[in-house]
Amino acid sequence: MQSENAEMYLVSLALIEESGQETPIPIPRLAEVLDVQTVSANQMIRKLEEEGLVIYQPYKGVSFTDAGSQAAHSIIRNRRLWEVFFVDKLNFTPSQADELACRMEHITEPEVAARLTEFLGHPITSPAGKHIPSLGGLPSPIIGKPLNSLQPGNDAEILQINVDAVISAFLNSEILKPGSQVTLLAVSSNGSVLVSIGEHKLSLAPEIASQILVAAA
Repeated sequence: MQSENAEMYLVSLALIEESGQETPIPIPRLAEVLDVQTVSANQMIRKLEEEGLVIYQPYKGVSFTDAGSQAAHSIIRNRRLWEVFFVDKLNFTPSQADELACRMEHITEPEVAARLTEFLGHPITSPAGKHIPSLGGLPSPIIGKPLNSLQPGNDAEILQINVDAVISAFLNSEILKPGSQVTLLAVSSNGSVLVSIGEHKLSLAPEIASQILVAAA
């Protein structure tokens, strides 16, 4: 079993990848995300490389081995399952749930995660709209297109929302979350979109609409 510190390196690397940054990830970037000195990050990466979890390329950065990717995404799976539990079952806000889930992710045994998945009805997204990795530990890709790529009059289902916890909480309060059925009503000259969720209408800035993935109905 990895130390919690080592697991945080693996998780942070996976989240940087998830954000769309190409690999290998520069160590200074990883150190920035973890708020540690670059030399400390470099030392931990060397340890993880010795354990067969990452590959370090001098002057380029670090990338996962298959084993490292599975380990990281298993932890992320734990975190996001707990986020669903805290929000849906205990009525915490998404930001509160994220803080609590970060404590639980490292101590959740596979059997607990399996039972939690069953109890929650096999969710595929967290309250923040992030995809929950599959049981094998590797992320299951979501195939969708940005909300702002639709044409006025198009109907769609929300698949994933790639925004921070604050914006996610706002969208959730506006009934816009994974699984919601929406209709794109109009697109303004600056790229903002107007959508309807049932009888409710909502205007979204282009930078937010571009981070909402949908499947056309």
